[in-house]
Amino acid sequence: MPSGFQTPVDLLQPNFYRVTIDTSSGTYFPTADGNDNGGITPNSWDSFATLPTTLIKGKARARGNMRFRNIVNALTGLSDCQILDVTITEANGDAQATTISFSVRYDRDAFIPLTGAVIGSTTVGNDINNATMDTIAKVIKNAIAQGIRASTTASARVYDGTQGSQMPITVTATAQTAAQTLGVITCTLIDTVTVISA
Repeated sequence: MPSGFQTPVDLLQPNFYRVTIDTSSGTYFPTADGNDNGGITPNSWDSFATLPTTLIKGKARARGNMRFRNIVNALTGLSDCQILDVTITEANGDAQATTISFSVRYDRDAFIPLTGAVIGSTTVGNDINNATMDTIAKVIKNAIAQGIRASTTASARVYDGTQGSQMPITVTATAQTAAQTLGVITCTLIDTVTVISA
């Protein structure tokens, strides 16, 4: 490397976090008909060769998809990010996955505030279970938990067993406490980029 070489310090320095959400609990992620079913999925009904067989299964798939969207919205609310390498196993349109994993890339995660940081006149508080968020991974985990617990009503694409249609769907928090929601999520910093300076 030539003498005096350095990379500008204002270049983006992405960090990558790996997230896994355990959705195997029938109590926390029920499969019975209701506004709290559907698990978490990035896949809509038309992602499968075997489509949902009933309206109940179609609504569950739409709810899982809405819950995933809530998670993405919560993550992008922290800073610009990319969701990468999604891993989920769903046999068909009726199946509810027991785990979902994905990577989150933040180019500017140094700007994500931790507990105690002051932004304007507001001080960042603790997570949803009142624990200190002293790492970016904990802030990300908390954002995901908020997305899982968010109640949302929206028009969604639903397959009723014979055809697709638009209808209002409500997704609500499941029977988990805040601590239980945080407990099904793991988030780990897996890769970081360092700027080279001479």
